[in-house]
Amino acid sequence: MTDAEPVPPPRWKVRTLLFKKRWLTAGAVIILVAGVWIAREPIADEFIRDQLESRDVPARYAIDRIGFRSEQLSDIVIGDPKRPDLTAKRVEVLLGYGWRGPYVSGINAEGVRLYGRFVDGRLSFGSLDKFRDPTSKDPFALPDLSVALRDARARVETPWGNIGAALHGGGNLRRDFTGKLALVAPRIAAAGCSSDNISFYGTVLVRDVRPQLVGPLRGGLLRCADGRVTAASPQIALDLSLSEDLQSWKGRADASIARLVAGPVAADRMGVMARFDGTAVLTKLDVDAEMARLRGADFAAETVNLEAKGSVGSAAPKFDGQIRFARASGSADLRRSLAESARGLAGTPVGPLTAKAVGALSRVLADASGSAGFALAGEGPTARIDLIAPELTSASGAHFTGSADSRIGYLYGADEPAVIATGRWSIAGGDLPSGTLRLDRSAEGRVTGLASLDPYSAEGARLALTPVRFSGGAGGLMRFATAATLSGPLAGGRVERLTVPLSGFLAPTGALAFDGGCSRVAADRIEVSGFRLGRSAIDLCSRPGAPLLSAGPDGLRGAIRIPGIALRGTSGSSPFSLKSGAANIDLSAMRWTLALADIRLGEGESVTRFAAESLAGRATKQGMTGDLRGASGKIGAVPLNMSEIAGQWRFANGALTLDGGLLLTDAAPDPRFFPLISNDANLRFANGMIEAKAGFNEQKTGTKILDTVIQHRLADSSGSADLVVRELRFNEAFQPDQLTSLALGVVANVQGSVVGDGRIEWTADGVTSRGTFATADASLAAAFGPVTGLTTTLSFDDLIGLKSAPGQIAKIKEINPGIPVVDGEIEYRLLGDNRVRVEGGSWPFAGGKLLLHPTTLDFSATNARRLSFDIVGVDAAVFLQSFGFENINATGVFDGTLPVEFDGMGGRIVNGRIDSRAGGGTLAYVGELSNRNLGVIANFAFGALRSLKYDDLTIILNGDLDGEMVTDIRFGGVGQGEGATRNFLTNQVAKLPLIFNVKITAPFRQLLTSAKGFYDPSLLIEQNLESLLRAQDEAGAPKTVVQPPESEPMQ
Repeated sequence: MTDAEPVPPPRWKVRTLLFKKRWLTAGAVIILVAGVWIAREPIADEFIRDQLESRDVPARYAIDRIGFRSEQLSDIVIGDPKRPDLTAKRVEVLLGYGWRGPYVSGINAEGVRLYGRFVDGRLSFGSLDKFRDPTSKDPFALPDLSVALRDARARVETPWGNIGAALHGGGNLRRDFTGKLALVAPRIAAAGCSSDNISFYGTVLVRDVRPQLVGPLRGGLLRCADGRVTAASPQIALDLSLSEDLQSWKGRADASIARLVAGPVAADRMGVMARFDGTAVLTKLDVDAEMARLRGADFAAETVNLEAKGSVGSAAPKFDGQIRFARASGSADLRRSLAESARGLAGTPVGPLTAKAVGALSRVLADASGSAGFALAGEGPTARIDLIAPELTSASGAHFTGSADSRIGYLYGADEPAVIATGRWSIAGGDLPSGTLRLDRSAEGRVTGLASLDPYSAEGARLALTPVRFSGGAGGLMRFATAATLSGPLAGGRVERLTVPLSGFLAPTGALAFDGGCSRVAADRIEVSGFRLGRSAIDLCSRPGAPLLSAGPDGLRGAIRIPGIALRGTSGSSPFSLKSGAANIDLSAMRWTLALADIRLGEGESVTRFAAESLAGRATKQGMTGDLRGASGKIGAVPLNMSEIAGQWRFANGALTLDGGLLLTDAAPDPRFFPLISNDANLRFANGMIEAKAGFNEQKTGTKILDTVIQHRLADSSGSADLVVRELRFNEAFQPDQLTSLALGVVANVQGSVVGDGRIEWTADGVTSRGTFATADASLAAAFGPVTGLTTTLSFDDLIGLKSAPGQIAKIKEINPGIPVVDGEIEYRLLGDNRVRVEGGSWPFAGGKLLLHPTTLDFSATNARRLSFDIVGVDAAVFLQSFGFENINATGVFDGTLPVEFDGMGGRIVNGRIDSRAGGGTLAYVGELSNRNLGVIANFAFGALRSLKYDDLTIILNGDLDGEMVTDIRFGGVGQGEGATRNFLTNQVAKLPLIFNVKITAPFRQLLTSAKGFYDPSLLIEQNLESLLRAQDEAGAPKTVVQPPESEPMQ
């Protein structure tokens, strides 16, 4: 060791210096920490205030304490104090320390109130939204933080309703949080639905970083679609587990509804158990649903079960599963409507078949169960649902079964929704039609198929189809072809083997179209309403290029033309034919027309015919109706023609009726009556019977003539017509010659009325008729003179031939052919052909009788008709008294005959003769001389004629009853009677054997004046006395005939 080496300081000094420095540093740190700790609240307050102010968040709070392990704030208000976004009674932040310094290890909060609302479609918590980092794209993650919440609540205002929440719980938000969550909403309305009193009371758990929500979600009455869909007391037992980022979920939901109503469909109870697992991209579902007492307007089912598995998400949904139903039934109204629809086909060949099938279907609808697999798959905007291997069974024994590979699919959302079917199906049992259907589809989409149906029979009706073949391409149209053969009843008759070809196209939508062109419909035999047709056929033709008919969403369409109809057959034993021109049928309007129809029944003289220029019809709810124009007809041998028939017809309940008018004329070559018209004719045809009623009027004046009721049976061509004349009145406005030409030249100026009834009956063998008609107190002008007080009842045993039974009696108050005769009676009979047989007649006449000889009057002949009257036992005194000859007394009895001829020009007497009976009679003039200028001789003559006797007197009459009548009067054996004034002249005359011949030419209607002049000697003396005396002087013969060349015509 040398003196140059430094000497080291002492060790203890160095250690003292280091120790001093360390303590100085530690002291400084302690002093600094102590300063910070002392100033911790102002520093913390400054930090919190800087954070809030930097985000422009208004806030108010109080710092209760800040410790090493915890910090506590109270009376926290964030946002507008008047409407805060968050408030808290107290918040304690727990701190932890690690290598990176202190950190928040937990938060204890009490009395938290959070307020939120939707703004611009987003949930907002007001000022708290400013703590979000809008640029952050980090996924949501639960913080590793322990939280304890007491009395934490939230209120969120949404467009669908206000929601309140309460949460109480605690634990680490990533590992073991457990809390109780309550959600309430007085009313929520969204997506067309609304509900009241919605609540959720459950548990919120976090296990292994997966939040979980468990508890029941309940509500009051749920209403949707304006109340058309309702769910009573819905509730869901929810068990939901979420991923940490909330982007995936898993769980189950057990939902129940006490009563579900969706429009006309309702269920007493519905339960759904659903399990789910997935994300927003794809969620798998497993659903098991059950409904009890499902029912609709026309159906009900005890139970309906659905089991389905599938998925939903961003892709189209996809499900497959099984659906089952049990004890299903159609409503009573549905089954009743089916039965009523079948009744509308009664009387048609398909009526019994439809009734049997509808009855079987009704039994199926009374109790049916079934099942089917299903598959739902969507692709883009379209979706397809398939029923797989459907099966339906019924308590009636009916069953419908599809093979395991059978599918019936429906495509939604396509431009043309379509039904797609493949596989094999069978139907049988329960009185339903039985058969099988097989459809195959190739990879290219081509479809082929074959349906085989067994013949179906019921109550004598039978339908058989040849195998129905199907084929179609990818376009969807399916062609079919078959032929139907149908036998059965038809309108009280029957059709046998009606053959109808059926071929056309079937669209996926169900639309149907039959091939265009012409198709022939034929039948082996048709019997209807007494008609029987043998082998018959008609052609049904379409418009060029159009289908014969089509049926689809727009209804039934088609324009069918029948070129013509020509059918022949029989009605009973009578031949029958029906011919017509073209017929046209418009199916869309259900209208048809038929032209130039001609129907004939029978042959020879007894043919019944009906023809119509046009017949039009249309379908209504009550049946068929239409118009008839230009029709005419004639019933068998009944000599009556019907023409100008027009009106409205209808066919309902198997009956054809016609209301309209017609013109009735006589079918005889020489009509016996002028045309009659009816405007209220009614005809009904049903069950082979024609019934008609009509009132007929005279065509020109409209005078009511008679009412008729007609019945005609087509089966045996028999029938009847009842005619009733209630009161046919003749007066100045209407005369018999306006009704019948038979009255022309026979009667005129008729005053009176006719009543009566008649009946015409006919069969295939001929026509009979009868009737009774009467008149009382009628008056008329006949060719032989006026008639008053005519009363008669005329009974016809051949009304059509105008033939009566013998012994018809007519009572006549007065006939005046120039000499009035009263209270007579004529017995007569109508012989037909306008001939009348007069059996006789008699009248009391001037103390004797006027008798009519039997004769036959032929009013159809152009020659004159003759009547012969006998005058028997006429008393001159009674005769003169009845005619009012007051100045003449006479005695004597007369007999004679008056032959009368009459024709259209009037009546005349031909060689009528009246003779006095043996013993003669007397004439006495008791009047005064009226002409004082005759002179003395004439006065002497009048005095002599105060009493004149004659031995014989004859009157000869010839001439027209309405014209000049020449009367020759001859009387002889003239002498003075007792009491006559005698003088030189009379004494000279009495010595002479005188014969007087007097000729009087005068109108017959004035013969009473002539007779009065004859019985009044003054008139004879005035005219003939001077000539008589002059002739006597010149002759000087013992026998003198005093007669001027001709008496002066009467004026």
